[in-house]
Amino acid sequence: MKTIISTLFLAFFSLAALQAQYNNSFFIGANGGGNFSKFKFTEDLAELYPNSNPVFGLNGGVTVGFEIQNFTLSSGIQYIQKGAEYQTANFEDEVGTGFFTGKEKLHYLSIPVLVGYREYIAPRFALSIAIGPSFNFGLGGNLDETTEYFGTDEVKMDNYKILFGNGLNEDYRPVQLGFQVSPGVVVTLNQNSKITFNVTWDSGISDMFNQRYKDANEFFDINKGDQLTRSTVFSVGYEYHFNFADRY
Repeated sequence: MKTIISTLFLAFFSLAALQAQYNNSFFIGANGGGNFSKFKFTEDLAELYPNSNPVFGLNGGVTVGFEIQNFTLSSGIQYIQKGAEYQTANFEDEVGTGFFTGKEKLHYLSIPVLVGYREYIAPRFALSIAIGPSFNFGLGGNLDETTEYFGTDEVKMDNYKILFGNGLNEDYRPVQLGFQVSPGVVVTLNQNSKITFNVTWDSGISDMFNQRYKDANEFFDINKGDQLTRSTVFSVGYEYHFNFADRY
């Protein structure tokens, strides 16, 4: 991951050095919106939970970056809610035929590092694309479990607090890596102000589970596999630009 970040920075500043003539700026901004996220399971977990449905969450934060000609380098800090609803097929246990549903709502602080390109197809309108890694720091979460049984009105419901960390009893890794692809549009209001509209696909590239937790939990002796996040994020943002090279 360090190699990826170094390559992104090197590519950006190499392009900046070649094209730093005008329309160069440093910008700060804010954005907010909503997202739909779900889990992707592998191996035995994918067979155990054949149905994974998206859940809605909120997101928002601040951004900082550089725009050099048509190229951008940006980062910031984002609060984002993620999670999923996942279900088993019908199963048999000591009670009878059952059906399990789990719904998780997780809270993160995310730091993306994105290299982008903006193509101005009109003086005040551009199409944009940005890509790069994201570092997601877990804050906490909740799991609601519901188990229904055939032939009875009995419904078993449980609620658990989800913890992030490296300890034996902490469910998920404290930092989870993702990779973002973010197309969008940019509307220039004046020399300093721009409005952005983006759709961002953020895909987890590492298992969410804390390895010590998995090693100690008999559930994972039977059910092998990883759990990864998939998010589609919709956001509206504002950027204020400080031009620093328009006199070159």
